[in-house]
Amino acid sequence: MDLELLKEVLENDPFLKHVGIKVKSISDGSCVLYMDYRQEITRFGGSVNGGAIATLADAAGGCAALTSNLGYNEVTVDLEVTYLRPIIQGPIKAVSKIIKSGKSLAYALIEVYDGKENLCSIVKGTYFYTGHF
Repeated sequence: MDLELLKEVLENDPFLKHVGIKVKSISDGSCVLYMDYRQEITRFGGSVNGGAIATLADAAGGCAALTSNLGYNEVTVDLEVTYLRPIIQGPIKAVSKIIKSGKSLAYALIEVYDGKENLCSIVKGTYFYTGHF
């Protein structure tokens, strides 16, 4: 599997399509995903729900893990989200980078930005390689 095929796999993932997550870029060890700001992902008061932010960050971390071990699938083992500021404007962007990858685990750092490029969340994710696709 190459990065272009991985991008196609992610763009056709049923869950990512359902929640509106799209691929901006993929490279070795990193991934940038985004989702539009829309009412369905907000809570009262108009800020984006923390679950939507965590979902976007998790998808970006998983994407980066996939680039570090092409052809292998992954699942999330742990996700730690620190919310720094509310998101009230999109598009919402998650930028992920693998900081360590081994035979069975990958560790990612993910930053989530609002539409004005303000850093809104810092996320650490651990991903387990389950085997070939």
